[in-house]
Amino acid sequence: MAPPSGSVQIINPQASHCLYDILQNTAQKFPRDFIDAQFPDTAQAFRQNYVHSLPRFEAARLASPVSTLIARDLALSFEKQLVYRDASSEQAVHSFLGTPSNPLALTTITGKNTSLWQPAFEDKGVLHHDLAKLGAVLTNRNVITPSAADALGWLQQHFVGKGVSLAGRKIAVLGAAAEMAPTEQLLKTGAQVLWVDRVAPPAALSSPADINGSLSYHPAGIDLLSQPKETLATLIAFANGEPLDLCLYAYAPGQGREMRLTGIMNALVNSLPPQLIGSVTLLVSPTTPTRLGKVDIAAMSKRLETRPAWESALSAIGLLGKQSGKVTVNSASVTNTVVSIQGASYQAAQYLAKTIMADCWANHGNPHDAVTTNNTLPIRVSANTAAITQTRSLDHPVFDAAFGGAAAMQVETFTPNQSRVLSGLLAIHDWLQPAYPALGQIRVHGGIHTLPYPLELALRPAAAIGFGRRPKLLAGLLR
Repeated sequence: MAPPSGSVQIINPQASHCLYDILQNTAQKFPRDFIDAQFPDTAQAFRQNYVHSLPRFEAARLASPVSTLIARDLALSFEKQLVYRDASSEQAVHSFLGTPSNPLALTTITGKNTSLWQPAFEDKGVLHHDLAKLGAVLTNRNVITPSAADALGWLQQHFVGKGVSLAGRKIAVLGAAAEMAPTEQLLKTGAQVLWVDRVAPPAALSSPADINGSLSYHPAGIDLLSQPKETLATLIAFANGEPLDLCLYAYAPGQGREMRLTGIMNALVNSLPPQLIGSVTLLVSPTTPTRLGKVDIAAMSKRLETRPAWESALSAIGLLGKQSGKVTVNSASVTNTVVSIQGASYQAAQYLAKTIMADCWANHGNPHDAVTTNNTLPIRVSANTAAITQTRSLDHPVFDAAFGGAAAMQVETFTPNQSRVLSGLLAIHDWLQPAYPALGQIRVHGGIHTLPYPLELALRPAAAIGFGRRPKLLAGLLR
């Protein structure tokens, strides 16, 4: 088969303008709900101030009695920005995916390992096998929310000692090789796993002796951006009439790839027959505006009251700004955690394609069906906040330095392996617990969701401390 000549693109390639236009158009459709949003009048003003404007927009949305309808409008508007473009034409992605294609040929490895995944989590040199105790430890350190601790306790009760069994389930991992994807752990659960990534699985993950269940993949790799129709056909063929747990982990920075990848993964979900969707799993960035509850706000106040003297001194001279760690509009408060260094494309992908799309799926199901037929079929969605993790997406000297100084700001970070294990466990909880997950409750925020200052400003002293400890990082600013 000849490689495709086109790829998924964004109509408006300037991320900040694209994000602004979508938010502005939706705000104009719901004018009463955004009276207090203080949304900028121009795209240029938004680009200069989206760090503050985006949290305020989300707080206004959450305060609205029709917040889920607003989410549906935003989700559809974002998907309309996606086109499949080749040298001679372009077509809206939703229409493009509606035309037939043949599935890609898959190689399947049947595992020979009969032992199930026995989860263990290493934390500060201690290997935790008791997940309930781990939840208590991390909650006491303000690393995870109480709901995350409850989820770990549920897993302890149901699986630990017996092993985590997902036998009989089909799991499609889009972005299976991504640093945050718990693919290795899922291969040990007895599930049938479909590997979707530009690269084939490495030998370390594709040995029958290490797999309990099966692993299916296309030997040449699957490119979501250039082969979306083939990917959809492959998902349908792999499902073979049974529901899939769809894990959306694909990520790549630069050239708007964050927006394009998250957008096409969502479009694939929205193009699948509803009976083939068992659940959808994604990870929300801790820097994305996130609803805060009473417990979070109380912890933020306590953190402010007990801050060290050097922090008070920095605050007194204005280095931590005049705003707090939360943004409140009417009855809703959200985290003030957007940082400009990540870029508008990153936030557009995280906010529109993850937070907003998850809200739409959980309340309305497929947004196209909800609009055209007025039918709503909510989808089981696992959209937990991921740990602050030093992955390749944060490869920047300022972030490197901030990781080194995070502890001084009472913020904890995780290694990629820690994040994979914990996110995998929490997703499995969301798939198997009887009730549908409550969005935004399970968070591994590391302390930044209760930080009493805007993260954009708190990043500065953390980075300064990190640069002081590792001066060589300063050379990276000159690249």
